[in-house]
Formats: sequence, C-alpha cells, structure tokens
Amino acid sequence: MTEVNCTSASVRDVKKQCREIIQHITANRSLQAENSKWLLCNREVPSRLQGKLPRCGLSALSMANDLLRNPDDLSLKSDLARHEEQELDNLLKLAQLRGFSEHGEMYSAENLAELAKEFYGHKCIVLNGGLNDGNFIVSEITGGSAVLVAYDADKNHEPCQQNGHRAHWALVTGVLCELHGNSYEWKVCQQDAGYPALFHAVPSSDISFPKNCQAQHIHLCAKHGKSRHTAVWSMTNVANSNANLFELDPNKMRNGSFVVPEGGIFVGLCGKIVVMSNQR
Repeated sequence: MTEVNCTSASVRDVKKQCREIIQHITANRSLQAENSKWLLCNREVPSRLQGKLPRCGLSALSMANDLLRNPDDLSLKSDLARHEEQELDNLLKLAQLRGFSEHGEMYSAENLAELAKEFYGHKCIVLNGGLNDGNFIVSEITGGSAVLVAYDADKNHEPCQQNGHRAHWALVTGVLCELHGNSYEWKVCQQDAGYPALFHAVPSSDISFPKNCQAQHIHLCAKHGKSRHTAVWSMTNVANSNANLFELDPNKMRNGSFVVPEGGIFVGLCGKIVVMSNQR
C-alpha cells in the first residue's frame, strides 16, 4: 500500500489530515476491519522559524523544549517573538562556543543532545535505528517525550531520499496510529465528533502504552523551522529518509564553512533520533 502524507497547502488542520489518512487506508476494507480504532495523540507547540540561517536543528530543539513545558508557562510570555529570537541566538552562541556549529547547522545528533542537556537541562538520549521500533516511538510520544529526527526535506518539506543533500531537522509533536487489541485505555481519550473510529489524547506521562497493544499504520505529526504548520507524515517515509542521510551536499560544502563531524553526516545523523524528556 502506498504510504500517505498530508502536507498540502489546503490541508492545515491536523485532525483533518488524520481523517483523510484513515479514510485512504481503510477505503477498501471489510466491515469487520473497519471496526478498528485509531489514536491521535498530539500536542501543538508555538512555531519557531529558523529564519535565513541554517538553524533548523536549533529551531526544532527550541520547540522541543516548549513541548516539554507546562502549556500555562507558554501563555505567560509577554513578547513571544522577541523571546523566541533571543533564545535561538543564545542557542547558536552556545553551539558555536562548544564547537558544534558555525552558522546554526547541527550535523551531529550527539551534539544536539549535548546542547539540549546543557542549555535546557533536559535528559536526552541518542538512538540508532530508533524509528525501526514503532511501538517504542508510539510509547515515547504518547508518554510525553520529545523526539527530534533528521531527514531529507523535499521542496514541500515532506520526507524524501536525496542521500542527505537536503538534510533538515524536525520535531515530532504527536502520533497517529491504528491500535489492535483491547488493552488500550480508551477512556482517557476523546472520541472524534465527526469520525467515530478516531480518538484524541494529549501526550502525558500519565499515559501508559500497553506492551501487548500493537500499533500499525503509524504516522508522525511534525513541525520544523521552515513552516508554521504541523504536517502528518508516514513514519515509514520518515524512517527511510532518516536512514538515507549519507553525505552533505557537495555544493553546500564548497560554498560555505560548516561544522561536520568526522565521518560526515553518515556518522552524525544517519539512522539516529534524539529523544528528550524533562527528567532532570
């Protein structure tokens, strides 16, 4: 089956994107299969645009910090735009001081994790092949963790495979998946008013994802520094793109000076994700 992404300019609302994805997947199913349930567990965060500098990793990291904060704290900022720009500037200064970046680029998942630990005080781990375990990703996201992933971004920002020449960072804010088995606690969810098979929840450490609950057709809600909108992408497409980050664009290397880890982005980014939590 063709993997589905919904990122067109006409589809901005996350719930609408998810309904369209479910309808596409279930269009030719039998009545019995249609009785399955879908979970959308997502939390919106303020956008953090990267501007003209290659600060996609820093933008994603800043949004990840917001994802882990109390929503009430975000509403108390009196001058949000000025605060955001100052935060990105301070992140860049620290990244430059540590030798992680020259202009805002972050070509090492380990360096991004170290930056998160030092600047925000969050617990961070870097996982190889983390997107290969769907149940783990669903469990981490529904439980309130922030997941940052590098991928090749197409012209419309969707995941593609360009050998790393269009490497870009995104923050996973939520997950859409079909759940089989009766072990999930659906009482903590709110049923979608227009689509009864879809249930909504907000990521929280209070949510426990049962080990015997199998997640299928997993899609990731994602934000990044080049758009104010949340996209919904197939996790398979994101994983394939993440595993295809082999080399930095040669033209980019010739036209600028960047901090690249020994071994290139194949060592720094390929197959890696950063998982953040607010545990100190």
